[in-house]
Amino acid sequence: MYFSDHNEKITFSNEWGCILKVEGKGLVCAEDLNASPGSFKPEKYSELEFTKGITKVTKGFIEAFTSLECLVIAFSVKSIERSPELDNFLITNNVLIRGEYNSLAERLAKELGLRFLHCDIFLCWTSYESQGGYRESTKRTLCFRLDGPPYIYREIFTPGISAGNNGGADLREDLPEDFYVGCDLDGFTYNLPQICEEAIMQNKQLERFLIISNQRLGKK
Repeated sequence: MYFSDHNEKITFSNEWGCILKVEGKGLVCAEDLNASPGSFKPEKYSELEFTKGITKVTKGFIEAFTSLECLVIAFSVKSIERSPELDNFLITNNVLIRGEYNSLAERLAKELGLRFLHCDIFLCWTSYESQGGYRESTKRTLCFRLDGPPYIYREIFTPGISAGNNGGADLREDLPEDFYVGCDLDGFTYNLPQICEEAIMQNKQLERFLIISNQRLGKK
């Protein structure tokens, strides 16, 4: 975890090795690259994600990530200051753009002729007590990929038990390529246990995806 020395509202999370998440609220600028503790090196990250809450990115920030292969842009980002240098950088690196439909991310990809892939959608957390008396929690995410069908990714956590022993697992449940056709939030719950229903029915990001996907197919 790094903290911008320029703006206390901006932090950087690098929990997944070469993936860096920019978190916080409002504007992100090149000055935020002066971060602590230690030596912050943008060039070592191949995936950069602007998370929900970030609204604008100014010149000089993205270009610092010279090894960039994938750029994830949250729906909340309404402005990325463009320059010929930035456009050329993204095109030359053939950067994959990820985000929601009808968003700045999709418009950027279309304008530059880059690949676009819908961002993964967090679905819900569920928790229950197992027969062994352990509290088991599961995180479910709807994931998309360029080279295969979408899938529901389940991350299972059991405190006190090693993931390599009796508890904890990462599981993938493939979905049909056209799982969303004619599907609304209520219909999507059939893909999941009943315990997930309440969270799914309140998931605005999933709702946007289903509505726009079906509009594009002329189903709604």
